[in-house]
Amino acid sequence: MAPKRIAFLVFPRLTLLDFVGAYDALRRIASMSIDPTVTHRIIGTDADIVDESGLSIKPDSVYEDLKAFDLLYVAGGLGTVALMDNRRAVDYLMSSGDERPLASVCSGALLLGRAGYLRDKRATTHLLAVELLRPLCREVVTDRRIVDEGRVVTAGGVSSSLDLGLYFVEKFWGVDARIKVAAQMEYRGYSPI
Repeated sequence: MAPKRIAFLVFPRLTLLDFVGAYDALRRIASMSIDPTVTHRIIGTDADIVDESGLSIKPDSVYEDLKAFDLLYVAGGLGTVALMDNRRAVDYLMSSGDERPLASVCSGALLLGRAGYLRDKRATTHLLAVELLRPLCREVVTDRRIVDEGRVVTAGGVSSSLDLGLYFVEKFWGVDARIKVAAQMEYRGYSPI
């Protein structure tokens, strides 16, 4: 079933493209009338987020209840390592439960892994985070940009966020939707995985 409410988790020292790549594709679902009922929220761990390059973004909310969302998307970046040991952040991720779809890009997989969601799953991440991810999942996949384990989908390095956004468009709304969104984004690099 296609998600209607999508949550994007952002945090200090994230890699902005990890967030924006998929956000750009998924926000178009409503604006292009593919499904006008789809909404999204940017949820922060802080009221003001500064990415790893110093760019500030303002989330819609801070630690908003995840039970209202159908899909949780976790970005990656240098800040993931600090959040792995942040009990509030890990408990927050765990509050998403065991039924809703989850996604991460780049080192965001470390956060899903720390919350226990990758325990019996294959996953991918940025190549520099492979050894950190290894004890948090069943198997680290290094030769695929996207690893879909059903409820949990992980994507590799930063540029794979574009692939992941379009992958979800196709997975939930079909090939025609992906073609339309990719054309509007003028993105030609995606191929179904």
